[in-house]
Amino acid sequence: MKKLFLLCLILLPVKLLAQEDLSQGIWKEIVQEEIKTNQAQAKFFDPSFSGNFVTDLNYDRNYQSDNSNHRYNDALLKGIFASKLQINQNFSVKSLLRLEELSKYNSNFAASAFGGNAISSSGNNRFFQNEALRAEEITANYNNKNITILAGKFTPNFGTNWQWGRGIWSNNLSYNYKPTQKVGAGLSYKLGSRKKTGQYNFGFATFTNDRTALNNSLINQTAPYNRVNNAGDAAGLGQSYNGSLDVLFDFAEGEKLSYHFSYINLGVNSNASTVTPSKVADQKGYAAAMNYRYPISDNFLLDGLLEYVRIKNLSGNSDVGEQYSSASLVGEIYRNWNITAATTNLAHQQLNYNGFDQNLSEISLGYKFDKTNFFDQLLLQVGYKSFRTNYKTSIETNSGIGALLRYSKAF
Repeated sequence: MKKLFLLCLILLPVKLLAQEDLSQGIWKEIVQEEIKTNQAQAKFFDPSFSGNFVTDLNYDRNYQSDNSNHRYNDALLKGIFASKLQINQNFSVKSLLRLEELSKYNSNFAASAFGGNAISSSGNNRFFQNEALRAEEITANYNNKNITILAGKFTPNFGTNWQWGRGIWSNNLSYNYKPTQKVGAGLSYKLGSRKKTGQYNFGFATFTNDRTALNNSLINQTAPYNRVNNAGDAAGLGQSYNGSLDVLFDFAEGEKLSYHFSYINLGVNSNASTVTPSKVADQKGYAAAMNYRYPISDNFLLDGLLEYVRIKNLSGNSDVGEQYSSASLVGEIYRNWNITAATTNLAHQQLNYNGFDQNLSEISLGYKFDKTNFFDQLLLQVGYKSFRTNYKTSIETNSGIGALLRYSKAF
């Protein structure tokens, strides 16, 4: 199965959800940005402010489960507020505030959750509980033609499937390897042309875990790290780093192709780690993704994504590793409708233990309303999900239905 997936990864071109600019961060996870490059006379101080507000209202009903405690109803609110203060043509300050439900992304998600938006050990319903609002990115940025330098708090460029935008649940398992809460500096260099030879974005960043007040939630309790971030108490700058290459092509009108390759090393402070000293090792991650958009006709477009991620020495423990393989296909019909099919497989291995395998799959239907003065995008998505966990000694299956209402407005 692994060899087949890798073969598909080589043969099937797919476009990645990469940033249009060179930022290491995810300021543009959903946000679309227009960059002014043609100024007759650049001024040292020529400020402008722009932003984007995106919010998701989710309803999730897990109606079938082999474990009766895992049948539940859940409603939650997610949101992103992204802003950019452009000081002049070269300097800018970006920030991103994120609202999310803490229990969705706790460190035991893959071992005990069931593919939904909440963890409920007693089968109780949950409505807008444990919501957290935190500063996910605050960066000072310098851009000069093909080079971008940033410093501050940001999300390293590792993996793509954890981003929003493809169905309702397709990013839930992949969120485990989203590297958040990092403070440091990064450099990106852009080379080539999308319409000719392809655009090549090279990126490098070094960072450490954010242990400042910015790590706290503005409401409720402190947001936890994802498993990929919880490598003991991370070592200092220079010992944790990320390198990436994004390749982008624009072919005929509407046809786009992208590749994403990334490596991440999370240094571990062995003095603070709870792992047995002989087992302590830096956590390493490898990611490869492709995304391809192809217009079949004026009224029908296909958007396919493949991604493979391998995590070694999970949480700084050389006995533990994980592999993720994700695939999704979105059919955009008459510009307003979409049909999304997505699946993610997780294999968790631990020396001398059984480990476990998980699969989260969904099929959903969505409608995007035309832009008005009140919103830039209003999307209604409804779907079905299936979540299966193989503990090697037992298997648990879950089924659910859900709905998503996404609102987006730029200013």
